[in-house]
Amino acid sequence: GILPIPDYSGDVAERGFLLGDFGDDRASLAEQGIQYYVDWTQHLQGVVDGGRDTTTRYGGSLDYVLSLDLDRAGVMPGALITMRGESRYGNSVNSAARSVLPVNTDFAFPLTDDDLAFALTELTYTQFLSETFGLFMGKLNTFGGDPNEFAHGRGKLQFSNSDFVFNPVTALTVPYSTLGVGAVWIPSPEFTLLGTLMNSADSPTTTGFDDFGDGWTLSVEAQLRHELGGLPGGQNFGLIYANDGNFLRLTGKFNFAPDIGLSVESTQESYALYWSGWQYLWAEESDETPIDTLNGIPDRKGFGLFARAGFGDDDTLPIEWHISGGIGGRGLFPNRPDDHYGVGYSYSAIETKNLSSLVTIEDHAQGGEAFYSAALSAAAYMTFSVQVFEDINPSTDTAVLLGVRLNVRF
Repeated sequence: GILPIPDYSGDVAERGFLLGDFGDDRASLAEQGIQYYVDWTQHLQGVVDGGRDTTTRYGGSLDYVLSLDLDRAGVMPGALITMRGESRYGNSVNSAARSVLPVNTDFAFPLTDDDLAFALTELTYTQFLSETFGLFMGKLNTFGGDPNEFAHGRGKLQFSNSDFVFNPVTALTVPYSTLGVGAVWIPSPEFTLLGTLMNSADSPTTTGFDDFGDGWTLSVEAQLRHELGGLPGGQNFGLIYANDGNFLRLTGKFNFAPDIGLSVESTQESYALYWSGWQYLWAEESDETPIDTLNGIPDRKGFGLFARAGFGDDDTLPIEWHISGGIGGRGLFPNRPDDHYGVGYSYSAIETKNLSSLVTIEDHAQGGEAFYSAALSAAAYMTFSVQVFEDINPSTDTAVLLGVRLNVRF
C-alpha cells in the first residue's frame, strides 16, 4: 500500500480518532485501502481592542477526508485517490480585525461566504510510476504546500493567523482549490521535489473547467529534511510563476477615458519566491519515526524554531516581501506531554508607490500571535490564543484578539 494504516485502537484518551475502530470495521477497511476521518473545528474569537470593530464571533468548520489506496486494495499498483469536502457555519472576526491577512485562516478558506453547506475542495488521482516518481491530477487543495513542523496546521491546529500558515507572497497567484496536474519525485526520504501546473482561478464551489483560459500558475517546491546536532529539521524552497492572467500593475499609471472612467494598467505575468524552515533545538525522545509536518502537531517532545521569508513581483503583488518566525514545541510542562504551543512574529512590506496616491496607507504591517493547545485526548485539542496585528490603514488602531478553538478528529 501507499498509505500507512492508522492505529485506531486504544481507549478514548489514547486513540487518535475519537470514534475509534467501530469494532475492527475501520481497521478492516484500511486494510482494504479505504481510510476516512472527519475534523470538526469550532472557533470563538473576539476583537477586544482596536480593529474596525470590537466584537465576538462564533463559527465552526468540518473537513471530510477520504483516501482510496488502490495499490493496497489490489485495484491499481501505485494508485491513490484523495478527496476532501468542507462545510462551514457561523461567523468570524476576520472583517472586524482589519489585518492584512485573515486572523482566522480556517474561516477564510474556501473563499466563499461565511456559511458553506458543502464544497468539494480536493479530488485528486495520484499514480506512482516507480517507488520514487509519481504523477497527479484533478482538483488540487494547495494547503498541503510549504509544510512546517511548528507553523502549519491549516489554521485548525497550531497558529490561527494566515501569516503563520502559508507565505503571503503566494496569496495572489496560488488559489486554494483549483484544477491542476503535477509530478512528485522522492529520490530519498530527505528530499522531495514537486512541480504543479494549475489554473490561477480559485474554484472551491465549482468544477473549475470554466476557468481554463483565465490564467495559469506554475509552482515548483523543493522540500528538504536534515539533522543538526542529531536533531531533525527541514527547509522548503519555492518558485511561483503565473501567466496569461490579468494582474493590476500597482506601479503603473492611472488612465482616464470618458467612456470607461478610471482604469489601471495591467500585465499578464507575476512571480514569487519563498523559503521556509524549521529546526528542533531540543528533543527528549530518540524516536526514529518519520516526522509528519502536515499533521499540525510537533512529533517530538521538545522545542524549536521556525521561519518564513518571501518576495515577489513588486509590479503586481500588494506584499513586496514578507518575513515571519518564532518558536514552537510540545510538552512544555512535565505532566502535560501532549500539549503544544507557539509564539510568532510577522512583518510584511506593502507596495505603496501608486496606491498611496489614492488612499493613505502604511508601507508595512506587523503583528504576532501566541497560542497554547491543551490535549484533551489524542483526538481533541483545546487551543487558547492571543493576537496583536496592525492594519495598513493608519486610522485603524492595532487589533488585539483573544480566541479559543476546539478541534476534534472523529
